[in-house]
Amino acid sequence: MKKLAVKCGAIAAALLVAGQLWAHHGAGIYDRAQSVTVTGAVTQFEFVNPHVLIYIATMDADGREVEWSGELTSPNRLARSMNGVKWHKDLLAPGDIVTLIGNPARNGAPALLLNRVLDGDGNVLTGTGR
Repeated sequence: MKKLAVKCGAIAAALLVAGQLWAHHGAGIYDRAQSVTVTGAVTQFEFVNPHVLIYIATMDADGREVEWSGELTSPNRLARSMNGVKWHKDLLAPGDIVTLIGNPARNGAPALLLNRVLDGDGNVLTGTGR
């Protein structure tokens, strides 16, 4: 009976960890059927694991400032990008104008799973198209 309890406990722990890993890498919090484009000035750029984050300040329809966050893949993957732009920790600085295009958070928060990032001149930093 004791061996069965140990086995059940081990299985339960494995399922719990697997669920947490799946939740972390899942994009369930984002609405993959929608796309939002926002342009603004970079307020913060985090070139850190596990995901690169870009924060920008924009204005909403009522003229109030809103800070949007955009989530990308890992810094390693971006640094080894094949689209010509080699990402690094100093690629973006506060005040730089960028356009973020991605899937919005389902709960209405100003957050995006980024599909594309454009610099102030419209050049693609990551993603496809212009």
